[in-house]
Amino acid sequence: MLNRQSAWAQLSAGMAQVLFCDLQKAIVKHGQTNIPKALASAAGALLQLTKIFDLPAVVSVVPHGSDSQVITELEGAESVGPKLLRTTNRLVADPPTLQAIKRSDRKVLIVAGFMMEAVVLDTVLDARAAGYEVLVAVDACGSPSLRTEQSVLRQMESAGAVPTSVISIRTKLSPGFSTDEGKQMFAAVQAIKYA
Repeated sequence: MLNRQSAWAQLSAGMAQVLFCDLQKAIVKHGQTNIPKALASAAGALLQLTKIFDLPAVVSVVPHGSDSQVITELEGAESVGPKLLRTTNRLVADPPTLQAIKRSDRKVLIVAGFMMEAVVLDTVLDARAAGYEVLVAVDACGSPSLRTEQSVLRQMESAGAVPTSVISIRTKLSPGFSTDEGKQMFAAVQAIKYA
């Protein structure tokens, strides 16, 4: 329980960074637990939060045939961080992605991605082992199987990661709606289309 409280307690604009994993059109379309449109909408809102709060972000993708095109909602993400092509599902086995994460010097990692059972799980476990506090934005994640996704979420929690949502992250970063920043964030999460 201490790790989960620590991850949530440490979430702030100055401590957090975002990692988008394998949110590619050709891959996300296989989602069964979070329909592709809803996943893409939440990922797009999370990208908007990175811009509003000046959070570093990394978009990490794998070759999928000849296609490594990210979902439309993440196009232009290079303005907040690099888009990196990797050949493994292991965070620690991909030096460019690992270096990009380390370079920000922020210890709270917000993870969004597809497929929960592979790249998201391995990323979360590797990041926890490397000393990062991890939040999993489940509405910006997906899987081809509800049964396996639920067991993976339990595995992540037992490792100290916190499953949460883009809206919860937004309200933790700025609980008010009256400032310009708060209004921008409210508009970003209002754009999320859940099913």
